Amino acid sequence: MNRRILLLIVLLALGLAAFWLYRTNRPTTLAKPLSDFVVEDTAAIDRIFIADKQGKSVDLRRTAQGWTVNGVFAARQHEVGVLLRTFKRVEVKSPVPKSAEAMVLKVMGSAARKVEVYQGGKRPVKTWIVGHGTKDHFGTYAILENETGRSSVPFILGMTGFTGILSTRFHTETDLWRDNAVYRYKDLYELAAVEVEQPERRAGRYRIEQAESGRVRLLDGEGRALPMDTVFVKGALLPFQEFNYEYIDRSLRPASRDSLLATPPNFIVRTTDRNGKAGTVKYWHMPYTGEEPEFGMPKLLHDRLRMRALIQDTLLVVVQRQYTDRILQPVEALMP
Repeated sequence: MNRRILLLIVLLALGLAAFWLYRTNRPTTLAKPLSDFVVEDTAAIDRIFIADKQGKSVDLRRTAQGWTVNGVFAARQHEVGVLLRTFKRVEVKSPVPKSAEAMVLKVMGSAARKVEVYQGGKRPVKTWIVGHGTKDHFGTYAILENETGRSSVPFILGMTGFTGILSTRFHTETDLWRDNAVYRYKDLYELAAVEVEQPERRAGRYRIEQAESGRVRLLDGEGRALPMDTVFVKGALLPFQEFNYEYIDRSLRPASRDSLLATPPNFIVRTTDRNGKAGTVKYWHMPYTGEEPEFGMPKLLHDRLRMRALIQDTLLVVVQRQYTDRILQPVEALMP
């Protein structure tokens, strides 16, 4: 082979090797330790700790009974599931442009949230510093910290199949992480009995009993059997499968709250499950605060959309009447 051709081939090979080494060894903001936000094994995550710049925090932990909030309350399992899917499906869309880095870091310094992800150890396997959203609302600024150190530059995160800002998922409002169940009988046959009482009515109490076979009975306040429409009675039990409150009511001042709780409730609902565990929820109408009716029309006394309820003995919540109206039906509505 011509020595000149051989020399050309050797020089070309050396040039390609040098280019490859340059590409693979040069420093880059997309290096794996700096941008690998994904947590592949979300089943191994047993703790998620979120803290904000205002000093608020939430501690989510996995237990045999499900996730908990701050070691005290049951958590909204669906909301925790959203976080787990985010850890697994998140993607780095791009690094932040150099011209914008300083401003992004300045804003993150005052408003970012720290998200620590644990997988059984005392130290987090990864820590996300989650900032604000991009101007187009299609991305979220974030910085990664792991066992190798902390990224000096922020990245723009996104997620396949999702359009919007991810930072809203990492809030520190304990009330919004608490399980919002009023009733949750996924298997409705676990509900053995329901008693509805309307204290302001002399005959305002009745009881629905449900056998394990699914057969139901309608009884009056004295335990006497009443004629019933079976379809209506079974329909009255359906809301107990899953009924959630809208929000925890913290709008009342202590004196107003005490006054409300000292007032006889408009309705009382008592439930009993197959194991004999009993529960009581009290309901109060909320006063109507809407527009005044037209001349000659009667004025509404109660809010048509919401009621207050006392659950877990001490937690005052607001519930929607589209569900409570089905639970609090008068006994006449269940009879033929």
